[in-house]
Amino acid sequence: MRILTLALAAVTAFAVWSSPLSAQPGQLKSADAVLERYKTALGGVDAIKNVQSETVRGEIEGTGIQGKSTFVSYSKPFKSLFTVTRSDGTQVTSGFDGQVSWSTDAKGASIDHDTPVESDRRDADLQYPLHQPDYFQKLELAGVTDFEGHRCYWLHGTTHWGKDNNQFYDVETGLLAGYRYEADDSSKTVTVLLFEDYKNFGGPMVATKMTMRTSDRTRTFTKKSVSYEPLADSLFELPPAVKALLK
Repeated sequence: MRILTLALAAVTAFAVWSSPLSAQPGQLKSADAVLERYKTALGGVDAIKNVQSETVRGEIEGTGIQGKSTFVSYSKPFKSLFTVTRSDGTQVTSGFDGQVSWSTDAKGASIDHDTPVESDRRDADLQYPLHQPDYFQKLELAGVTDFEGHRCYWLHGTTHWGKDNNQFYDVETGLLAGYRYEADDSSKTVTVLLFEDYKNFGGPMVATKMTMRTSDRTRTFTKKSVSYEPLADSLFELPPAVKALLK
């Protein structure tokens, strides 16, 4: 979630609340059961564990964006690098090396001191579906509800850093339909994030369309390709301009 949050740093709050539906026979009874079914729907634990490097290329469209922007994302466990190229050729790059969350653009480099490091580590957790409860004070099954046209299991949780987080898993497929969550920085922004068009690129299932909404902004990220070729650790080293800020 972090690299997408960086891409939407200027957006404002939006909340979508759903009313729980009555329980039906055969429904799952716990958050653990929902998460276990999700891992199976993705392709199983081994498929998730086998991803040790990931490269994603795609496009971004949305409110206030002139034309289409392109992005490339590189990931290893607890390390990330995300570059957006706007239609005018300018670039914004953000990254996390396991300890420091940073970004660079035409104005220079900056370090994120506002977001908890544990949140950054979660967002860079390449096997996040295997570790989700580890990041929560509590994560409970709140019932079955309608979410964006899907009948979903609703998991409601509070992160270790005190943020409200809601997850919605399609009752029919077991796949993640979306999130409704409070920003991990000091703001109270609430974002709805939708996951659609799941495909397989030789690993676990991947949502190739992700749409983020707040009160007046929308961003849609479309993944065009996903590769699992090995990536060198050096790719995630801090840029000199960011190192200079740490001195």
